[in-house]
Amino acid sequence: MTEHTAPSALLVVAHGDGGADPRDETVRRLAERLAKRLDLPVDWATLKRPETFAAARERLGVAASRVLVYPLFMAAGFFVRVKLPKLLAENGFTDTELLPVFGLDPHLVDLVEHRLRSIASMQGGREPKDFAIALIAHGSASGDTGSRMACEAIAADLGYRLGTTLHVGFIEEAPFFDAVIGAGAEIVVGLFVSAGTHALDDVAALVAKTPTVLHHVATVGDDAGVAEMVVAALEGVAV
Repeated sequence: MTEHTAPSALLVVAHGDGGADPRDETVRRLAERLAKRLDLPVDWATLKRPETFAAARERLGVAASRVLVYPLFMAAGFFVRVKLPKLLAENGFTDTELLPVFGLDPHLVDLVEHRLRSIASMQGGREPKDFAIALIAHGSASGDTGSRMACEAIAADLGYRLGTTLHVGFIEEAPFFDAVIGAGAEIVVGLFVSAGTHALDDVAALVAKTPTVLHHVATVGDDAGVAEMVVAALEGVAV
């Protein structure tokens, strides 16, 4: 890649949801919001459906010379480090630059803090520290620590800012989300990038049966402020 070559397009990539009816609305909506904000062509793809990379490459056409790639992932794990570069190369994206991973962007803590303060304020003008808050992330049964570390870092930063302790729970490793939510959580925030299987079928289903929960944010990736985070990530990139 030529250091000062201007980017020609932006590709937003997420893991995507499995099953016969994949829920990829989040990444599509984000791409649409960014297309309205940026002078660059914007498209999207998901690792779960590799054919979406070829489709994006075809839609972008000659615009896809130097492509900026925004990884809509919570951690820089195997999928970002290995699978994503492989799929990009296999589908003709030969000149790319990866932007910071969504879940590791410090602006994400700002976004979650703002959401928590708004939720608390709606509960009679209270503050987040007045509530038992649970952050739920994916975690990993394979021993990959990326998801856990990202979640714990966000919880620690928020705890410092809000003057309280946030509890963390995971889908695939201890402490498991059902025990954390069942221990009296009042506000539950899903550190997921999309409203897929884990956010809806696992966490939301449990929240619906837990009487202590007053407010549930199914996924941070659906927040309208994510587009602002991507725009900020583009600052400093040669255009």
